[in-house]
Amino acid sequence: MKILAIVLWILVIGIFVVATAKNQLWSMGPLITHNQPRNYLGWLIVGTIASTAVSAVLKLTQGK
Repeated sequence: MKILAIVLWILVIGIFVVATAKNQLWSMGPLITHNQPRNYLGWLIVGTIASTAVSAVLKLTQGK
């Protein structure tokens, strides 16, 4: 799960860097509206945050 979270963060940051370099960052919005992800980047960000949270919880419970 930790590796998945790292890969997803790299992917999200890479998408933001490429979109910024091509001046297309604003065309990808809105990412989240009315408490729901809207496009592929919105869903990717939600998945990334969720996998990071699950990874943190698993790390905390592994020691017990």
